[in-house]
Amino acid sequence: MARRSTGGTRLGQPTLTAADWAEAALQLIAEAGLGALTVDALAARLGVTKGSFYWHFSGRADLLAAALERWEQGATADHIAGLNAIPDARRRLELMLTAAAQPPRARSLYAALAEAAEDPIVRRVLDRVASKRIGYLDICYRELGLSGPLAKAHAVFAYAAYRGLLQLAHEAPAALPRDWDQYPRVVRDALLPAELGASARKRSRRTR
Repeated sequence: MARRSTGGTRLGQPTLTAADWAEAALQLIAEAGLGALTVDALAARLGVTKGSFYWHFSGRADLLAAALERWEQGATADHIAGLNAIPDARRRLELMLTAAAQPPRARSLYAALAEAAEDPIVRRVLDRVASKRIGYLDICYRELGLSGPLAKAHAVFAYAAYRGLLQLAHEAPAALPRDWDQYPRVVRDALLPAELGASARKRSRRTR
């Protein structure tokens, strides 16, 4: 892997920042799984000595926590912040469902992390990410007028469909549809509720 640095220079050479190490760690996990993440492997991948690593991290666990925090922020918190700029809840859901219904890669970071869910650091982050994403879907479904229990059920169903697709692509990619044009439409039909009329919205609010 070519060395990429976002830091300054030291003795005329570019330096690696903590973010560079964290991003490289995420790429390695996505490609080869959590078990492949070692300081030696990452230093070799980046073309630097281990001394550079210890400028930023006390050890592998420290790096893993920083890398997963970076993933959680970029893949969840930042995306939610961007979606919040869209006032219409239906449009937000359409965008999320469309993104979740795209053809997945055979290997993904999320699938690799799911394989490593027994690791306590990974498990805590996966739990936070899933809770935040389902919670946000729940909010959007409520804004469409669904009752509390129904909104939560839709949110869990939508997220489970997304997670299941990633896992299927990882475990049995040949089982995925060959004609992908139909899949996003099926997802939208199943997960995007019909617009409620005014009377239906009132009834839904009373059941919350």
